[in-house]
Amino acid sequence: MPGTGNLKAFTLRLLLFFMVLGLAMALWVIRDAILLIFLAVLIATAIHGIADALMRLFPLPRPGAVAGAALILVSGLGGVFWIFGSQIAGEVSDVFSRLPEAWTRIKEMMQGNTVGTALVAEVEAVGSGASPGALSGVVSNAGGYALPLASGLTSALLVLFIAGFLTRSAASVRRGVLLLLPAGTDEKVGEALDASARALKKWLLGITIDMVVIAVLMGIILWAFGVPAFIGLALIAGLSQFVPTVGPLISSVPGILLAFTVSPMTALWVALAYVVVSQLESALIYPLIQEKAAAVSPALILISILCFGMLFGMLGVLLATPLLVVLSVFIVKLYVQDTLGKQASYPGQ
Repeated sequence: MPGTGNLKAFTLRLLLFFMVLGLAMALWVIRDAILLIFLAVLIATAIHGIADALMRLFPLPRPGAVAGAALILVSGLGGVFWIFGSQIAGEVSDVFSRLPEAWTRIKEMMQGNTVGTALVAEVEAVGSGASPGALSGVVSNAGGYALPLASGLTSALLVLFIAGFLTRSAASVRRGVLLLLPAGTDEKVGEALDASARALKKWLLGITIDMVVIAVLMGIILWAFGVPAFIGLALIAGLSQFVPTVGPLISSVPGILLAFTVSPMTALWVALAYVVVSQLESALIYPLIQEKAAAVSPALILISILCFGMLFGMLGVLLATPLLVVLSVFIVKLYVQDTLGKQASYPGQ
């Protein structure tokens, strides 16, 4: 009967709707876990990128190159912390230990006029949680921070274990994911996965070079101006490039504050140096580095930082750009090219 057929079709569509809705709700509940898994994928991608470079330089089999890449990454990071760890930690600690002195100098300068006094009062009101009473409350509740700290360490270890598993069994994981998809669709998704992996490798290479260049450049500038703890400030400036636009802006604050401990004019020149280097990086250095890497629109980067930050918090901000790279590849490959039949380039192409 026609009515029975229509009822069955409606029931199937309704069932499909609730299944999709349930899946979306489940993914939202485990969103933090998904981001941590993506972080593990990013680490595994970095290891495979180093392995690709080793295979181009030496006649190594793939397993040997992957093992060598993991060893290089671990030993390199370990060597940096072992050789320079105490010095860098001391520099970064010096940055934060000098900030109160810098703030005192700024207050003395600003309290000479009504606007400056009001601004100082507003800033101190915002930071009033550092008062002795509040501090004693924090100390008394210190035990409450033990569980989140342990959870964070556990999550970090899980990310490293997952990254190791993905590094060793990337091909089998890829095949397992594609087995869940219908025939025909699996080939297209497989191509998108491969393209996104290439894009992530190129983006990681580009952002690493960018971080090193900015760290060296800012280190030389801050040293020339006599700013204290210039190594720690340069390290902060370099690492902040991982979050484009927003990161460099935040990293300039401690540098400018510490420059006030030298002189107000030094602080002015340091602020100008941060602006110039930021413009130079965005207009020249980054485009040149990313010319053969996974370049994405700066406007899209800002939008992704805002959206992922609101949805997923700080972890979303940190991973916004690589997430944008992967999403851009999938949208262009699966929707723009395959569904709409239009030609368009994607990151890493």
